[in-house]
Amino acid sequence: MRFWSFIALGAVAYASPQSKPAPSCGCSVANVHVEHEGKPVGQMNEVNGIQTYISYPADKKTDYGILYLPDAFGFPLVQNRLLADSFAKAGYVVVGPDFFEGEPAPHDLANPNFDYTAWLARHPADKVDKIIENTIKYMKTTLGVKKIGAVGYCFGGRFVARFLAKDKGLDAGFTAHPSLVTNEELQAVSGPFSIGAAENDIIFTTPKRHEAEGILSKSNIPFQISLYGSTAHGFGVRGNMTNKREKYAKEEAYLQAVRWFDTWLKDI
Repeated sequence: MRFWSFIALGAVAYASPQSKPAPSCGCSVANVHVEHEGKPVGQMNEVNGIQTYISYPADKKTDYGILYLPDAFGFPLVQNRLLADSFAKAGYVVVGPDFFEGEPAPHDLANPNFDYTAWLARHPADKVDKIIENTIKYMKTTLGVKKIGAVGYCFGGRFVARFLAKDKGLDAGFTAHPSLVTNEELQAVSGPFSIGAAENDIIFTTPKRHEAEGILSKSNIPFQISLYGSTAHGFGVRGNMTNKREKYAKEEAYLQAVRWFDTWLKDI
């Protein structure tokens, strides 16, 4: 197993021996960056009865697509739409279903009036799975996407793992600070899988990250786990952009994902 570290800002990465190096030139990552503010350019459209955020690359090509699976705050959160737009600017058509069906979690999860357990029960995995299945079908048939990668944050991260199982429709996946993902789901992953982890994560904890590393190291698939120092759960979407370390981590996690998809989807 290869090992390297980004000493200055405390990021550590692990990569499987099967991993190909990221392209040094001619790839999407050379000319893109994360959009932190501004007006989103994608549009909400109804797909199989589900409101879905769709953002196109500049050339409008749809050969390569990214299924965007958001955190619990969904697409009302402008950072999710801007991140989706950022992946589109990297050359991918991006499709993000509102699998909360108009009921994302409130911005203040600590609000005593919000019953997280009841909210979670209204959005069980089998229900979300069906929405994702229909979205993948739409991407392949209506949009004509030939290869699909999935990016997922927090709540959405679990479903990247679930749909990277054999014959589920995904060709590669990336997740940052996933939540609720089980060891059984990680064991079933059969495609290239990249993880951006927070140093201080109360959900994808250090022991959980180590378990994931052990499982993926036995899987014989290309995988990567990058640890971002001085970060907490949610940094990949909702990091504080006035904090240099958090800003770096969010931007680098995005570039980690773009490099991953450029390599394992476009194979350039």
